[in-house]
Amino acid sequence: MLVVDDHPIIAEACRIVLGDVEDVVAARDVPSGYEAFLEHRPGVVILDLTFPGEVLGGVDLLHRISSDAPLARILVFSMHADANIVASAIKAGAIGYLLKDSPPDELPKAVRQVRLGHRYVDERINLRGVPLPDHVDSSNVAILTRREREALSLLGQGNSYSAIAEELVISPRAVARLIKQARTKLGIRRTSDLLRRARDLAGGEDSSN
Repeated sequence: MLVVDDHPIIAEACRIVLGDVEDVVAARDVPSGYEAFLEHRPGVVILDLTFPGEVLGGVDLLHRISSDAPLARILVFSMHADANIVASAIKAGAIGYLLKDSPPDELPKAVRQVRLGHRYVDERINLRGVPLPDHVDSSNVAILTRREREALSLLGQGNSYSAIAEELVISPRAVARLIKQARTKLGIRRTSDLLRRARDLAGGEDSSN
């Protein structure tokens, strides 16, 4: 998970509230946030909109990430409740929007929904009459990289990590990393669900459940 916010306490708060769901990488401005996204390809990005010296610089980062990865799962975490700003963030690529004064238990709920590719907007934000783009569920394998799809497909064919490593000419540790990344991006918690999705992929099917 990547947290882009100019206040270090926000990243630390996310670590505390979200527990050990996944590793949290922190960035404090737009340039480092974009670099961190390209390097780590996180399952979820938690993004503020306002940075020192930049008016709504987070929206610019949203555009850059969405251009590079159209199915990126981005949750805006901001104090801005204005419907037009919220709509701009969603149009730029966010699929979730949560206000920073929300109760602590709202953050894990929002992250879970965004990780599954579902739109999540703070219920206190009134978007009535504000046009929003149609949302495309990103909970399918299209969000995976080619190597992640290959590793998952080979797993679905019944191959061990060692056999997958031999086929892809990488180490078993690299295979484990690819499978873990795929699991995180697809929001899969149970091994049985991972194997089912892998078998679907190996068979040329894409189940969205």
